[in-house]
Amino acid sequence: MLIAAILLALGTVLARQSSGGGSFGVNTAGGPGTLASAVMPDFTLSLVDGATLKASDLEGRPAVLNFWASWCVPCQEEAPLFARMAREYEAENVAFLGISEWDTESDLRAFLARYGVGYKNGVDLGGKTAIEFGVTGIPETFFVRADGSLASRWIGPLDEDQLRKLVREIQT
Repeated sequence: MLIAAILLALGTVLARQSSGGGSFGVNTAGGPGTLASAVMPDFTLSLVDGATLKASDLEGRPAVLNFWASWCVPCQEEAPLFARMAREYEAENVAFLGISEWDTESDLRAFLARYGVGYKNGVDLGGKTAIEFGVTGIPETFFVRADGSLASRWIGPLDEDQLRKLVREIQT
C-alpha cells in the first residue's frame, strides 16, 4: 500500500511537470528561464566539507550555481559535464557551486563521489535558497557575474555548448 502511494505521488509530480503545471519537479527539457531578480539573493549554505558558504563569499568572481538532487536523472546526466567544466574554469576564476535539494547526506556524498564532483556543494535545508532564487524544479542553473548580478537562468539540463556559452557571458 505504501509503495502504491509513493508511486502515485511520484507519477503526479512528473505528470504536472511534463504538462507545464508549474509544480516543483524534475526539469527534463532545457531552456532559458526568467530571472526573479537582477541581483543574486543572499544565502548561507552548509557545505558537504563542513564549512559554511555565504553568497558574499562568491563576490568578485563569476559563478555558476546548479540546483540538483541525487535522484534526478537529468542531474545525473549533466553531473560529469559540470565536474569537468568546474575543473577547466577554475583556472579562469569561475566558481561552481552545487546546491542539493531533498537529499540525504549519504545519497549526496555518493552522488558526488560517483560523478567525480570536486567543486563546492551545499545542502539547501528546507529549500530556503531555492525559494529565494525562484527555483521551480531541478536541475536549474543560475549564472552570476562577478559584481553579484544575475546574468541568466537555465531551466533543465545543460549540454556542453550551452554551458560554455553561458559561462562566457558571465566572464565579460
